[in-house]
Amino acid sequence: MNFDKKYSSYEENAKVQKEVALKLVKFLQEKGVKKDKNVLEIGCGTGMFTREFIREFNPKSLTLNDMYNVESYLKDINYDKFILGNIEELNIPKSDLIVSSSVFQWINNFTKVMEEISKSTTELGFSMYLEGNLEEIKEHFGISLGYLTLDNVIEILTSLYSKVKWKKESIEINFSTPLDALRHLKNTGVTGFERSNVGKVRSYDKTVLTYSVGYFYCSLL
Repeated sequence: MNFDKKYSSYEENAKVQKEVALKLVKFLQEKGVKKDKNVLEIGCGTGMFTREFIREFNPKSLTLNDMYNVESYLKDINYDKFILGNIEELNIPKSDLIVSSSVFQWINNFTKVMEEISKSTTELGFSMYLEGNLEEIKEHFGISLGYLTLDNVIEILTSLYSKVKWKKESIEINFSTPLDALRHLKNTGVTGFERSNVGKVRSYDKTVLTYSVGYFYCSLL
């Protein structure tokens, strides 16, 4: 990933991530998450999910985290504290609710982070991309994140939380040309394919990208 160099163009290009953020807010509402909580958001980025979450849940306090210094993108957001750093290397502060949108697929040790989160909150709500995500890129370039399966994620979460709810969906996004599809990925920080040889890039012929998304709500109550 290459987000630190792409944040200026991220929101303009991250149409799927925007859709997922909106759907995660709705999913949390459907699962009965209450307003006025002390909240930590992991991987806030430019605040795409943050703004929607605040609008609907009006948190009592809000701590934001990201591994990049993105505070200049958050000036219009009313938050209490920003924690800079990789969540895999930080002490996770105690919170009523921890949320995250389109981030956890990047975590190297998902099980360990979920264990640490479960020690810091009784409620967790998040979205992440699952096995089958961007399959078109994997098939052509032979590159992919090590996406977890839905069953993998559920198994880990149910070992830590008494209540686990989930939803999975596929989102297709269409482009005018294959080059537009690759440019979309580059402008949202998804990299790797550009290191392929020129012939491999030029021979890419798909105009559709398929995202595989999971939404999860966990509670100890």
